[in-house]
Amino acid sequence: MAQLTRSRFPFAMFLAIALALLLTACSKLTEVNLQKIHNGMTTAEVKTILGDPTDTQTGSVLGISGTTYLYHTATSDVKITFLNDKVISTDGEFK
Repeated sequence: MAQLTRSRFPFAMFLAIALALLLTACSKLTEVNLQKIHNGMTTAEVKTILGDPTDTQTGSVLGISGTTYLYHTATSDVKITFLNDKVISTDGEFK
């Protein structure tokens, strides 16, 4: 039984590494994609380019609504701010 477990360990490790690389490669959050975001874009347009945000913060005052999309990965932190569903600022850091 111990032989079977030992022989599966390298295969399991290979699968774990391959999955991690695949998930990283599929991430839409890249510096190149962040540069495609510009003022005036809608939340839907941003999601098409960067994917769904990690977190969202919203607020409204006197009929003016604001939303902030936060994207966080092991190698990046990005914040995109919207006013009435249009981008007004982007800020990002990639390690």
